[in-house]
Amino acid sequence: MGKKKSNDVFKITLRNDYAFKKVFGSEENKAVLQDFLDCVLDIPSQDIEDLELLDKEFHNDSVNDKTGILDVKLRLKNGTVIDIEIQNRWNDEFAQRTVFYWAKMYTANLRKGDMYTKLPKCITINIVGEDFKLNELLHSEYRVLEKQLYTELSDELEIHFLNLAAAKKQPVQAKPDEKAQRLVNWLKFIETDEREVRAMLADNSPVMEQANETVDVMLQDPKERWLYENRMKYEHDKASWEHFGYTQGVRQKALETARLMRIEKLGVDLISKVTGLSEEEIAKL
Repeated sequence: MGKKKSNDVFKITLRNDYAFKKVFGSEENKAVLQDFLDCVLDIPSQDIEDLELLDKEFHNDSVNDKTGILDVKLRLKNGTVIDIEIQNRWNDEFAQRTVFYWAKMYTANLRKGDMYTKLPKCITINIVGEDFKLNELLHSEYRVLEKQLYTELSDELEIHFLNLAAAKKQPVQAKPDEKAQRLVNWLKFIETDEREVRAMLADNSPVMEQANETVDVMLQDPKERWLYENRMKYEHDKASWEHFGYTQGVRQKALETARLMRIEKLGVDLISKVTGLSEEEIAKL
C-alpha cells in the first residue's frame, strides 16, 4: 500500500474541469468569473456585472459517474449567453466541435413562433492546454467576416481560444493594469499546479486571492480531492480512448483502400507500400 498523499505534495490545477468549475462556476465566486471575463471580452465592464450562472449544480452524472462536460455557462444582463470550457489537449476535430456546440447553444434559445431577431448573442470561450494548432496567439477570437472587406456579417457568432501553453511562456505581470496583462496572469493561474505560483499571482489581485482560497479549501477537503482525482483519471482514460479510436480509424481506412486497389488488380507490393498493411493482411481481403 502506498502512502496517502499529504497536502504538501497533492497538487491541483484548474486545467481539471471539476476544479475549474468549482473556482469559476460557483455563486460565491461570481466576482472571480466577472474579473476573468472582463479580461477576455471586448465589452464594457459594467455589462458583465450581475451575470447569471446557468447550470451551477454539480450533478452526479457529470462528476461521480464521470460522463458529463463540466463547462461554465452564464447569461449576461443583456441576454448574451456564454459557455466556457477547458480542453486539456487540442485535437483535429475540436474546431468543428466548438462550432457545433455554439450552434446548439444559439438555436436552443429560439422558441416556436419567435422571430430570429430574438436569438441572443452566444459566445464560446475555449481554454486549451496543449497542442493548440490554429495560431501562435495567446488569445484568438473568431467571427464571421467578409473575406475581402473584413466587415462583420453578424456579431452573434463569437468563439474565443485561450492558449495556456502560450501563457506559460509569458512572465508574470507584476502590476497588471491592462486587460491583456491581467489575462496572462489568469491563464498562468489556471495552468499551474504549484501552490507557490498561485500564491504569487494572487498577491497582485484580491479577486485572484479569492480564487486561490477556493483551491486551498479543495486541498483540505478529502471529498473534493477524491472528486478532483476522479475527473483527472477520466481525462487520462478519455485520451487513451481517443488515441485507440484514431488508430482503429486509420487501420480501417487502410483496409478499405487495399480492397479498392485489389479490385483494380494492382500488385500486392504496391498495395503494401501505399497502405502500410502486410502482404498477409492484404491476401486475406
